[in-house]
Amino acid sequence: MSLTHPSILDHASTWQLEQAAACNHTELFCRNAVARGGEVRVMDAITYTYEGVDHQSMIAFPSLQEWVADEQLDEMMRWYAIRPNRGLGCWSLDPPRPADLGVRLKARGFQDGWRPCWMGLDMSGPAGLGPAAEGYTGLGGGEVTVPVGVEIKADNGMSLLDVKDLPYTGRHGAISPELLQRHPELAHQFIAILKGKIVGHCTALFTTGEYGVTGIYDVAVVPSARGKGIGKTLVLAACRKAKDNGFRYAVLNATGQHMYEQIGFQWISDGFTWWWFPKNS
Repeated sequence: MSLTHPSILDHASTWQLEQAAACNHTELFCRNAVARGGEVRVMDAITYTYEGVDHQSMIAFPSLQEWVADEQLDEMMRWYAIRPNRGLGCWSLDPPRPADLGVRLKARGFQDGWRPCWMGLDMSGPAGLGPAAEGYTGLGGGEVTVPVGVEIKADNGMSLLDVKDLPYTGRHGAISPELLQRHPELAHQFIAILKGKIVGHCTALFTTGEYGVTGIYDVAVVPSARGKGIGKTLVLAACRKAKDNGFRYAVLNATGQHMYEQIGFQWISDGFTWWWFPKNS
């Protein structure tokens, strides 16, 4: 069934795509927490989650007023103090709100994290999702391309925990196995198979509403199969699924910007993260 909805983002500005990336991540954090039997708390302009003692919990894009920021952050830390976890991650757009959010978080034990690189792809163009290259064969009407010998499967039930050297699986993935099982209409897992062996994967989360887009996550290929175009193929397969379901835009946090530019993604903005870890970790 198509997920087409009149509020899915269309004719978006760069600012709207930035907001869409934040909204997609926020929904991901909240749905992961619920799927794992945890909690979600929304307090004014800050949303934070608890995913249980075995997982990191997330703080989603605070937008705090300077005169109440310390009070709200203190309340947040009291909430987490009675909920043991493997760490906290706070995500922010640029600029943070308030501008000294990082200073305030570090005063509470956080440390600087990486700078997310938000990128977006408009999938509405007449040329489709990318040209076929020599040695490639078509997938999904010829608009998504697959290296010869590689099979792409959309399968939420296939476990990747035993795949050696494959990043972002199980507890380390952005989209949890619990969420893949609980909401297959919203979260999808794409798996690359070469010569009968799993060599790569990625996941996607569909969000509708004012900033409805598809978020691409967990793009990874085992070291022995890199350099063959498999990562691009996985992303394009996820985008093909998104386009078929009525979405115009895909967004992601790039760890390798050049690869995504080759697909057609464009830089939107950079963000911030800060991380807190238990003293005994």
